[in-house]
Amino acid sequence: MAMLPFADRHRPVLLGHRGLPKVADGNTRASFQAAIEAGLDGIETDVQRTKDGVLVIHHDFVVGLRLIADMTFDELKEQRPEILSLQELLELLEPHENFLINLELKSIPGMEDGRAHELADAVAGWPGRGRVWISSYDPVALLKVREHRPEIPLAYLFRVYDTGRMAELLGLEAVHPEFRLLTEERVARWHKKGLAVGTWTVNEAEVARRVAAMGADVLMGDDAEVLKQAR
Repeated sequence: MAMLPFADRHRPVLLGHRGLPKVADGNTRASFQAAIEAGLDGIETDVQRTKDGVLVIHHDFVVGLRLIADMTFDELKEQRPEILSLQELLELLEPHENFLINLELKSIPGMEDGRAHELADAVAGWPGRGRVWISSYDPVALLKVREHRPEIPLAYLFRVYDTGRMAELLGLEAVHPEFRLLTEERVARWHKKGLAVGTWTVNEAEVARRVAAMGADVLMGDDAEVLKQAR
């Protein structure tokens, strides 16, 4: 199995969800900079692909009334001037040598435009690749990354309880369940299977303390001070 970049870190690891959207619009340069300045361990963010093959940082599949996959990068910039390419994000974070990055590959099952392989290659070719892992709701996309670049650690995202069987079948390193799915017994079960547990979106101090006490390895949220309550 690949090595998760937080394997030797104190737990829980705290990630800004799309940066710190409590400070600046999520998935923007300002939001990511805010997460750095707040002293978080890293960020979680979303990767899409434009029609002309540019990997970009954006959550929703649609901008305006159009799929990002059907827009060129220039067309997307006209609609969202603040949008970053993945390359620009990696350039921003490269000087911060201990800052972790969880890239969520936004993929619709059945979608085939090369994004899984292209993201894997972009990560593998980056000097800071040892502090990145990729997550997705799409098991086929994760399988494509695993077959293409087996050294990249991967996590399976889900909103409906999964025993960890999907992650086991795919040979993944982590599960990323929504925080309401966590119980102490479930976290223990996932850990017994050798899976790290990252959870989202933790935006209340009581929730941060509770899921940390259950043994969650990674907490993702919008507010740095809330996340820090986990410690």
